[in-house]
Amino acid sequence: MIAPTPEQVLMRDSLVQLLGDGVVRTRGADGNSPDRAVWVDICEAGWPGLLLPEASGGWGCTVIDMVMVLEGAAATLAPEPLIAALATAPLLADCGTEPAHALLANMLAGRTVVLPADMAISPLAPDGGFVLFDAPWADVAVIGAGQGDGFRLIALSSAEMEDAPLRRTIDGGALRILSGAAGAGRLLAEGPKAAQAFYATRDLLRLGAAASLVGLVARAFALTVEYLGMRSQFGQPIGAFQALQHRAASMHVAHAAAWALVCEAALAVGGDKERVACAMAKAKASATARGVLKDCVQMHGAIGFSDEYVLAPLFRRAVTLASAFGTPEACLAELGCGG
Repeated sequence: MIAPTPEQVLMRDSLVQLLGDGVVRTRGADGNSPDRAVWVDICEAGWPGLLLPEASGGWGCTVIDMVMVLEGAAATLAPEPLIAALATAPLLADCGTEPAHALLANMLAGRTVVLPADMAISPLAPDGGFVLFDAPWADVAVIGAGQGDGFRLIALSSAEMEDAPLRRTIDGGALRILSGAAGAGRLLAEGPKAAQAFYATRDLLRLGAAASLVGLVARAFALTVEYLGMRSQFGQPIGAFQALQHRAASMHVAHAAAWALVCEAALAVGGDKERVACAMAKAKASATARGVLKDCVQMHGAIGFSDEYVLAPLFRRAVTLASAFGTPEACLAELGCGG
């Protein structure tokens, strides 16, 4: 397992300060037209260019930097589509075409929010299509379809997505299922190079979601340990009961194992094992988050279900992220490991 460097801690803390209390913003936002004030600040600070080289206007950071930052920032529960933005910027840069570079420039400047939509590998879209998470934020959705020389990377405008209804997610966000109809959208790139860039973006999306899920687990577990020391029963803290101690120990081990796998996957990006490592990390982090957060809520009792207590929003965000960019079952099935 890898601990963040002092530089990564500074990056994480600066992002956390910028994001502030995401729970308050989510509760007060209109789900159809989210407040973009914080997103403008995020773009002005240069965060969408985290993984871009400095020559392209980015920070020149590594994937492990991204993982450390997203893990630490997850507990803010910010509604902004930061994971998707960090993964999409390299996609547009790697396309090597003028339309993609123009779209990237607008994205980095905060004028356009560009989000990727992936082929449906989710029970949310049993009839197929392209799943676009954080849909209310998207000015442009990027979809990729086809194989080999026939692969095409298409940009759909918000107007071209209006026929796809918003579907609410339990964390206060929304998604769309896009059909990707022939003739719609604008061609960004095509061919094997575009396909490679698109699937690398899927890997980054899964890895970013996995890091965020581990961050949610860490926050929920810390709250639970604190609660076990405060809540008393039969004249002593409930954390003194061996049964709860054993459950807490198992939760700690599960968190550590998921985080170790996420870090290993981050180190594998760019190598032959990238796709497998990112899919496994997403599957592990998703399953761990769903299991640990459920236990945390149960160990808190009734207060764990209260919207006024942060544990419930943490749980809802974990459930949504576990389904985003490939459920655990879908990731494992894609690798031939079964459901």
